[in-house]
Amino acid sequence: MNNNFKKIILCIGTSKCVGDSLGPIIGEILNKKVNDSNIYIFGNIKNNITYQNIDFVFEKIEKQVKNPYYIVIDSALSSKENIGKIIITRQNMVIGSSLNKTNYKLGDLCMKGIVGENKFNNINNYNELNNVKFNLITKLSIKISNKIIDLINV
Repeated sequence: MNNNFKKIILCIGTSKCVGDSLGPIIGEILNKKVNDSNIYIFGNIKNNITYQNIDFVFEKIEKQVKNPYYIVIDSALSSKENIGKIIITRQNMVIGSSLNKTNYKLGDLCMKGIVGENKFNNINNYNELNNVKFNLITKLSIKISNKIIDLINV
């Protein structure tokens, strides 16, 4: 990864919903383990980044950071056989897409933890996110945090 960039780690999600708490939990872990002045971590248990406040977060980042490289982390729904997997891409992530909120495409590097099955229906997807086992979120949080720490140390 080019060291001329300031790395912005956006941990998307809310601690109000188990299935959507992956990002905030990872933000907590990274805040404790990462001590690098070129890395900015946004999103944790107390300060959630959600569809509702993403504009405010971007304004804050633009004021603080020049030449950002975005690493975006979020939970996602997919097919049943993908639950528990981590998907890493260099494509933009669309936040809120499981609930048909698709205005934001972000990220230079995106990491999705698959936490449940996409039911292709807002109400069913919302219920799916609320019924995710916390044990799965914990395991994925640790795996993704370790991957990010390894990535940072490259």
